[in-house]
Amino acid sequence: MDGMENPGIDRDDEYRVPVGDLHIAVIRYDASGQRRYMNRAATAMMTALSGGSRVLLSEAQLLSAPRYRRYLDAIREVAATGVACEMELAFDGLPSAQRQHYLVQLAADPVNDGTSSVLAICFDITARIHAEAQLRERESFLESLLDTIPIPVFSKDREGRYLQLNQAFQDFLGVPKERFVGKTVFEVNPPEMAKMYFDKDEELFTHGGIQRYDFKARNAKNEDREVEFTKAVFHDAEGRQAGLIGAILDITERNQAGAALQAQYDRILELNKNLEEKARELSKREREFRTLVEHSPDTVARYNRDLRRLYVNPTFVSHAPGGEQAVLGKTPSEFPGGPSAREYEQEIARVLATGVDSQFELRWRPGDGEQLCHLIRLTPEFGPNGDVETVLAVGRDISELHASREKIHRLAYYDPLTELPNRTMFNEMLRRAADVGTQDRLTAVMMIDMDRFKGVNDTMGHAVGDELLREAAVRLLESVRPSDTVARFGGDEFAVLLPDARNRRTLEQISIRIINRLGERFVLGGKEVFISCSVGISLFPIDSTDADDLLKYADSAMYLAKRSGRRGFRFYTNELTVEATSNLQLETELRRAIEQGELELHYQPQVAFCDARVIGVEALLRWNRAGSGFIAPDRFVPVAEETGLIIDLGKWVLREACRAAAEWNTPGAARHTVAINLSPRQFQARGFVQTVEKILDETGCQPEWLEFEITESLLLEEDESVTRALAAFKDMGSSIAIDDFGTGYSALSYLARFPIDTLKIDRSFVQKVTTDSRHAELVKAILSISRCLGHRVVAEGVETPEQAAFLVMHGCEVAQGFLYSKPLRKLEIASLPRYLRPEVELDSDLQMARSGR
Repeated sequence: MDGMENPGIDRDDEYRVPVGDLHIAVIRYDASGQRRYMNRAATAMMTALSGGSRVLLSEAQLLSAPRYRRYLDAIREVAATGVACEMELAFDGLPSAQRQHYLVQLAADPVNDGTSSVLAICFDITARIHAEAQLRERESFLESLLDTIPIPVFSKDREGRYLQLNQAFQDFLGVPKERFVGKTVFEVNPPEMAKMYFDKDEELFTHGGIQRYDFKARNAKNEDREVEFTKAVFHDAEGRQAGLIGAILDITERNQAGAALQAQYDRILELNKNLEEKARELSKREREFRTLVEHSPDTVARYNRDLRRLYVNPTFVSHAPGGEQAVLGKTPSEFPGGPSAREYEQEIARVLATGVDSQFELRWRPGDGEQLCHLIRLTPEFGPNGDVETVLAVGRDISELHASREKIHRLAYYDPLTELPNRTMFNEMLRRAADVGTQDRLTAVMMIDMDRFKGVNDTMGHAVGDELLREAAVRLLESVRPSDTVARFGGDEFAVLLPDARNRRTLEQISIRIINRLGERFVLGGKEVFISCSVGISLFPIDSTDADDLLKYADSAMYLAKRSGRRGFRFYTNELTVEATSNLQLETELRRAIEQGELELHYQPQVAFCDARVIGVEALLRWNRAGSGFIAPDRFVPVAEETGLIIDLGKWVLREACRAAAEWNTPGAARHTVAINLSPRQFQARGFVQTVEKILDETGCQPEWLEFEITESLLLEEDESVTRALAAFKDMGSSIAIDDFGTGYSALSYLARFPIDTLKIDRSFVQKVTTDSRHAELVKAILSISRCLGHRVVAEGVETPEQAAFLVMHGCEVAQGFLYSKPLRKLEIASLPRYLRPEVELDSDLQMARSGR
């Protein structure tokens, strides 16, 4: 390349005219790349400042080694091939401040000597290179700037092809920008979106300005997002529309947030509306509540923590004589005061302390008014800090309800006639006493039954009977101690509970007082009335610690007192329980005996003294118990009386006796009367007369064939039902006999008052007429009275000829006893002779007769 360093090889005049004065640098190289010629412009091009002066440099100095080799290779190639080429050269061998850029066109230039040479025409492009560098720098800056923008930014040319996408756009799309650049919206977007994008772009190109609209864009997740487009047109150097630039703002979350915010706003509006409605409703309800409170029949008051009233409604004020000022600021102790105020204040304090509602009944007396009973409900009212600040008290007047409850309580637990505790209350008190009783303290139970009360009640009327019960209750209360409880169980039955009885002597004294006081005369309806009573006593814990047992034992003792002659008292003993158990067993077997046919009637003839003619018989009940033989009547009849079984037994006896009478009283035969014993319990049975009439009809028995035997104690009861029944039997044609006359409480007046036909002298008198002058005189007196009143007399238990002779001597008409015949079965009666002479032999049947019929 020395020739490049010595360009003056060719003559200057060969190029002066064509190129010498050109402003374009022209250099000629031979085929080996040696510089053969350069014009003045080329010389200026290759001159550089060095050491303070300008110096002509060679290509090797101007170019870097790599670039110089490529340049030399290019020259040689053009020389060899004759094919022109073009390349850019930067004088990169110079400092950057002096560095120039040229576009070099290399072309073959044949010369006269036939050798190949290369002509290099150099165009200075330094300014262009610098401009392009600045442009690239500006584009790089803009691209970096766009990439830093966090929202997607894009640009398109006028034909709608994408020019640029920033990084945010690529991230949004999920694809590199190379897949978008140079393509239209129709090539990279769904059709419906592309159509919208294109129409909006054309609209922008038509109208210009800034375009904003909301639409959709599909992201990398293939989701259609709600976005806001902002676009503007850019122009080229001549001012023509070159394209558009736009940005996308993802507003999905914003819209969602906006929708949520709107929904929340709508909810707030709705809530406000509801609150307004609630406020109006609350205001209305407050007015209604105030109206209710102000006009409520209940008392309403509010108490602070000092138990003082802060508010009272008019109803509360109405109970205060001094009006509202007399109650506001006051405690219950200050108004209304009284014994209940302390309880009221304690309840308020408890609600203040616990915050729990309370309800209780309060009895109080406002001023000098009558006592009221209010149902008070206390409700805690809490402050902002959760503490109870006040207590609201609402009181409902339940005075009438309380009075009704008291009345119901009295009806449930007290006897309305005597105002004494009834059976229910007595039982509860007895159970409590038994529960808390101790082994070293006696508690007594007395059962009291009044004798002859039923007769008074029936003969003098129920009003008089009620007055008798009330007066008896007063006398009982006067006879016991203040700590004792007197109760009425019903009818004429009373009970007394005596706690801390101390000893039997105390109980005996009280019993005697009760018997004596009830034995005193009663003046009822202007008439004097006398009754008696029987008392039974059981003791806790001696007899039992069970309340039911104590009542049962006292009842057993009372019945023992009755059987012992009345007007007395008896303490319970274990023997009574044994007897009661035995009686219970006997009752069970007796019921079974009726069903199994173990009962039978025996008939004892009644004989006229005058001619020994049999004029009738007395029906006597016998029980032939299987495996035991005959049971004495005085053993089972009392049990039947006490249990009421005598009613069924009486019906059976009456039916069997009527059948027998119907068989014996055949047409044409002499009358054969059958005497039947009636129990007082039968007269108490409902429809007793109708029962007798029905049995007469069933059996075909005529009433005149029957004689009903009753005891004189039945008449002494003066029971109106007994009087009516006896009169009915008399009207039927039956006769009435007084059995065991003289053995009971006799009152001769009833012989004239009642329709009596026959008196039967008890065997206890007859058997002693020949050995005891007093009995003899009594029998004579009975016979004398009977003759005067026109009563027939039957002597029972005639067993010796001497007794018969005495009776005949003093005018007795009829005899009945073993002297003539023992009780016989029905078949034996049928074969009995018409006349009976006295028998002298006595057998075991006599002993049974003496033990009771």
